[in-house]
Amino acid sequence: MLFKLRILFSTIAIAFALYGLVSEDPPEFNTTIMLLSLGAMMFVLGLSEYNSNKKASAYFSLIAALFVGFVSIYSLF
Repeated sequence: MLFKLRILFSTIAIAFALYGLVSEDPPEFNTTIMLLSLGAMMFVLGLSEYNSNKKASAYFSLIAALFVGFVSIYSLF
């Protein structure tokens, strides 16, 4: 289940990154959605690492996910 969520969020991030490269729209919304999906992917990665008893990398992934989520929400305002 976590692996499927990680694939889903990474696919969303790649799709918005490619759309941002191709389109001529302002990048604020695309970047925000891309960063939110990358943060969600890092969060799911941290959960899966925590479940496999890799605590150090799980904590780093969760901290990175929180930071990316904060930056993406901060970039909206």
